[in-house]
Amino acid sequence: MLKAYINYPNPHITIHGDAGCADIRKQHKEGQRLVRLDVASLSTELKRFKAKDYRFGSAAGTNDMWLEVDFADHAFERAIVEYVRKLLAEHYTPFGQVGVEQHC
Repeated sequence: MLKAYINYPNPHITIHGDAGCADIRKQHKEGQRLVRLDVASLSTELKRFKAKDYRFGSAAGTNDMWLEVDFADHAFERAIVEYVRKLLAEHYTPFGQVGVEQHC
């Protein structure tokens, strides 16, 4: 399983593969958006990204999101995060200009 942090005002997407990473603890702020992607939810959640159901902006409730991707295959999980970035770039130009970075 990996977690990926998506930030919009300062566009970047960062993968955290180490569950003990201190940056992941920042996830627990009030109102933090978390999307879980696994065998049961993948199709539904990708459709939501494609339909722009998840909006991004500068306000506190829309400026970031964490993805929790769990397929027990790091390469596949990373590919899913990259695909989510591609879907976001269809609606938000800044995401088309950033890559997916690996933090840990």
